Amino acid sequence: MNRRTRVLPVLAAVLACVALPQPAWADVPRIPNGRSCLPPPVASAGTVPWAQQQLAPQRIWSLTRGAGVTVAVVDTGVDGGAVQLSGRVQPGLDVRGPGNSPANTDCFGHGTFVAGIIGAAPVGGTMFAGVAPEATILPIRIADDATDTTAAMLAKGIRTAVDRGARVVNVSASSPLKDGDMEAAVAYAVARDVLVVASAGNSAEEGNPTPYPASFESVMAVGATDQTGKRASFSDTGSYLDLAAPGVDVCSIGPGGPGQWEASGTSYAAPFVSGVAALVRAYRPGLTAAQVKHRLEATADRPPANVPDAAFGWGTVNPAAAVTAVLPEEGPAGAAQAPIPPGAHAVPAPVRDRISGVLVALSVLGVILVGAVAVLSVRLVPIGMRRRWRPARSVEVLPAEE
Repeated sequence: MNRRTRVLPVLAAVLACVALPQPAWADVPRIPNGRSCLPPPVASAGTVPWAQQQLAPQRIWSLTRGAGVTVAVVDTGVDGGAVQLSGRVQPGLDVRGPGNSPANTDCFGHGTFVAGIIGAAPVGGTMFAGVAPEATILPIRIADDATDTTAAMLAKGIRTAVDRGARVVNVSASSPLKDGDMEAAVAYAVARDVLVVASAGNSAEEGNPTPYPASFESVMAVGATDQTGKRASFSDTGSYLDLAAPGVDVCSIGPGGPGQWEASGTSYAAPFVSGVAALVRAYRPGLTAAQVKHRLEATADRPPANVPDAAFGWGTVNPAAAVTAVLPEEGPAGAAQAPIPPGAHAVPAPVRDRISGVLVALSVLGVILVGAVAVLSVRLVPIGMRRRWRPARSVEVLPAEE
């Protein structure tokens, strides 16, 4: 075996420690801009979308798929006829008028896209599926499009979702105003053991305003990450942020068709967390909403920074850990419906620390140094033996030309 063939396995081992981004799926177009009704998606994901590859919720579908948990989508409505949501979309309610109009249609498509990330079931012809494919979707319409809403409508939508039996409420919208009615609606949800999950907002490059309801303490605020794990440039930041989730070029369904669209925004990061919350509430029904929030924070994949971090909160949501980890502080309430699976381990409660970022950086540096030493030793030891460890000739290195 020559020196080159000896070096290659070492290089391969070093490269295996580096997380390389997965290729995006093919043939799924971006969701079109505009205020008109969204046309049906006609293309389907031919490979598993990157967000589903990264989070891999299917690893714990043998334990829980979210059955029995209702997730409200406070949005533009949800298409009840969507193939991947078939039979699991309730009529819901349009809260904008005095009547009792249902909300299981969706012209704009935003709410259907959100609902697909939460609960789209696997079907033939596509590799896309949602996080909790047996969860029930409760559509609450507060707007006709992504910009047509108010703080008052958000408040009304949250209250209605709670009254209609939601265990998790997804709010993929925000207001820059700290509205009293909205704060009261969130308190109403907390008092009735309902977890509210809200998107952080997409205005980081436009002044980074504080978003509501996301910044209320009991709400789980979610920011967006891209395929490489970096914070999305548009994703709002702040001390209120709880978790991060995929939100750049993610895939989901649209109204009126069997295919999928691609889109970006914290609106689409929040439903990944709502879906995981549904998995946990189905598997560990004894937990309160506050305990579910804590569990998702405690089991998140930590960012390379002190936590909670203004860009990532406690880290990126981890579905498998959120469902299976043993948290001693939960006591008997954390017991699952089924026995704890083999390999589950205790996870310490999250604490505000100042050294986690340093430790992560040192760990990465250690891996690089070990790999470099291994490569150099494979090359230099034979060379040194031939020279009987005499120094090589000196070579002067000149500065590179500009």
